[in-house]
Amino acid sequence: MENHNIDALNKQISILKKRLERSEQSRKLTEQAMDHYDLVYRSSIQKLDAQKNLLDIKNSELDLVRLELIVKNKELIEASTIDGLTRIYNRKKICELLDEAYLMAQRDGIILSVIIIDIDHFKLVNDTFGHQVGDQVLFELAQLIKDSLHVKEHIGRWGGEEFLMVLPNACVEMGYVLAERIRLRISRYNFPIAKHLTCSFGITEYKKDDRIEQLIKRADIALYQAKEYRNHCCVFK
Repeated sequence: MENHNIDALNKQISILKKRLERSEQSRKLTEQAMDHYDLVYRSSIQKLDAQKNLLDIKNSELDLVRLELIVKNKELIEASTIDGLTRIYNRKKICELLDEAYLMAQRDGIILSVIIIDIDHFKLVNDTFGHQVGDQVLFELAQLIKDSLHVKEHIGRWGGEEFLMVLPNACVEMGYVLAERIRLRISRYNFPIAKHLTCSFGITEYKKDDRIEQLIKRADIALYQAKEYRNHCCVFK
């Protein structure tokens, strides 16, 4: 009877050992699987991180290209519309703005004035102080005029030391008042080296059936009369 009990116990022990062996094998397999899973997981995470970093780099490169294109586009627009020396509209652009204002005056009856400005004795500035000083005078004077205008009033370099102002919704009297204000402001301004300078102004307004050439011609004649008279004054026709 005792032998039977011992055999039964040994059998149970044997069964338990086998179970333990299977459990140990299962544990090892599980650990191996987990190790493999961890390796695969870490590898996947590393790959995802690498792909994300690469995507971030590509997005940054695209952002850089986009910004460079925006800058280049603005530079091209500026180069085609802005005078390089004075940083106001060039002749091409101010002519376009004059054309637009002229069409509105012709079609819709909107009043329009133009002013041509010329720096008095500017050649003397260049001859006395040199062209660098003359260029600085042109720049600062252009900015003075520009700062005196409203949003819908335009100033452009007409050529040399001449400037053209386009004033939509302004009659010749309003143009004269503005020209006088700018004339006085310029005469009181202390330019570097060249000190005090003056300008002459020729003013006119659109008349029915005017061509643009006639409008500019009248402003030119008014400017000529201002310079013939005594310089440093405003004349309107």
